Amino acid sequence: MASPGELRLIERLTSTEAFEPEIADDGAVSYTDAAQCLDATDSEPVTVLERFTARGVLADEFITKVYVCPDCATEGLQYTTACPACKDPHAVQTTLVEHSCGHTGRESEFETDDGYRCPECEQDLKSVDIEKKHQYVCKACSERFQTPDNRLRCRACTNHLPPLEAIERVLYRYSLTDSGRQWLDRQKRARQTARETLEERRFTTEVDTTVTDGGTSQPVHLLARDELMGEQRVVSIHETPAIGDVDRFCAFANESLGALPVVITTSGAVETDVATRAEETELTVLAFDGDGEGTLEAEYETVENARAHESGLFQRLSAVLEIPGRP
Repeated sequence: MASPGELRLIERLTSTEAFEPEIADDGAVSYTDAAQCLDATDSEPVTVLERFTARGVLADEFITKVYVCPDCATEGLQYTTACPACKDPHAVQTTLVEHSCGHTGRESEFETDDGYRCPECEQDLKSVDIEKKHQYVCKACSERFQTPDNRLRCRACTNHLPPLEAIERVLYRYSLTDSGRQWLDRQKRARQTARETLEERRFTTEVDTTVTDGGTSQPVHLLARDELMGEQRVVSIHETPAIGDVDRFCAFANESLGALPVVITTSGAVETDVATRAEETELTVLAFDGDGEGTLEAEYETVENARAHESGLFQRLSAVLEIPGRP
């Protein structure tokens, strides 16, 4: 099921070229435009975008990668180095001077007002008499080394960890596919047809609205009221309704609203358990004939698994449109 907010998100891409990742100065990643479309009851924007990409509704284009702290989930870890001996990050790259007498020390130890002098043998030196080299010195344990260990530092919990222990998150730009446009059009036409059908029966309707009862708010695709008879219908649009989604929807409609639930399938099929529930309760299931005249029908097919059925539909649609499959 695509929630009202998710449907809103997909529709935004008909007027917006793509959803771009935004990386703040502190490394936090957001998809602001996508988040503005969703309701509080929806999943995080990235979760929604990835799910619709897997379905073929959206296409993703690689942008970059960020790394996330495994301890506190903070994004945008900062690169640093550490001492390979004691693992302390206070390892500083230092210029060392080596004299032919065998003494090696920091350049500052050799420097005088007139040039260089070896602090060991006290010989005045010219620049040609010394050899400079760069080396790391650990301020915690005094270890010297050429190559430090790579580390990532979390700005929030200050944890220092090897890069391979961080969680890698790949960021994409998301856009609408041709098959996604067809999918969106079908969902919207099904909702509009349901609205017109109910209004013909003298219901007043609200599309993409939020219902509040007992302090709990729930977005719905379509709410219909008959003020004279004191009746309500709440409509949910699904591609292929699954029993888990339908059970939750019916509980909300019956217990929170005292409304009769109506489920519309845009694929023409429902899970077998959904059909059984419709036979045994006041649940109404209708099929949207999107390939014909765009009407609602009382007859529909049954399938064992809604997700597998939806996947098969998209594979066939993508083949017709000659859209390459997602790697």
